[in-house]
Amino acid sequence: MDKILNFMMSQYEELPVSQHTLHHWLRQWIHSQEHRQTDSTFSARFPWKEMCLPQSYFLQRKVWVNGQCFLTGPRYLAGDINRPFIDIVASSANVDTFVLKAINTEWSELKPQHIRQLIPGRKVANGVIDQLLYAEKLTHNLEDSDDPLTLRLATSADFDWCRQAVLDCYNYSYSTIPTLAGSLYPIDNDDLMNHLIKGNTYIINHMGNQVGLIVCEKRELAFLEGLFILEEVILPSFRGSSLASRAQRLLQNHLYQLFGKDCLIAGTILPENLPSIRTAEKVGRICVLKYEFLPTDSL
Repeated sequence: MDKILNFMMSQYEELPVSQHTLHHWLRQWIHSQEHRQTDSTFSARFPWKEMCLPQSYFLQRKVWVNGQCFLTGPRYLAGDINRPFIDIVASSANVDTFVLKAINTEWSELKPQHIRQLIPGRKVANGVIDQLLYAEKLTHNLEDSDDPLTLRLATSADFDWCRQAVLDCYNYSYSTIPTLAGSLYPIDNDDLMNHLIKGNTYIINHMGNQVGLIVCEKRELAFLEGLFILEEVILPSFRGSSLASRAQRLLQNHLYQLFGKDCLIAGTILPENLPSIRTAEKVGRICVLKYEFLPTDSL
């Protein structure tokens, strides 16, 4: 583990967390991913019967190339059995063509369409970017205290309004940015209700009007732990006044009181979703990580 841990510490050293926190996160992550090499409950999640493969085939495994270790596991894009890919969940070195060939060969029976890795935000991608992760430490901005924008904690009684607001906003986004239609999907009904019940949803109010909503939950993404903005929408008729970024700053002020400055606030964004990228950058978040798909068809 130490060789993998040392490399990943250097790989992700610029994340906006202390080295102590990063070390703790990575050690826990590597341990949990190594456990999936023998965890039958993990392999049972996969369609091994449909694929006519033994269940044990779907256990994660280490691929060794020139003395370097690459811990890999099977995945399906959006849960689609016809879109398999391999995730590099931990490694002791950078990925090159020899590594990709070795991983592709190791998992050849699955016929993976891509190999995915998580790279630092500053690093130039060699493949196709799947998601960007924008993050920063929680801050408290006193200048926002005079903003007429307010947040109200939503409840299950607000479900119908929230659901309609989400649908209206997504339909508008699809019409203005058609490339999002096949890759960006709204929060589903069950998840929305769960977040309302758990107290993770806030309705954005401005000058007496309900203008949008924001969903934020404490969770993990890969080895990161923090508060993740899972959904934010502003009704089309109220766009153009930076309400999305102003609402996020208000939310950060509120969450700062609950969790303090050492907590990370983050969110994943599709690279083609330029409005969301601009909103994240307006509130001070930067791209710290990105998931990259590397092709296998030319290997």
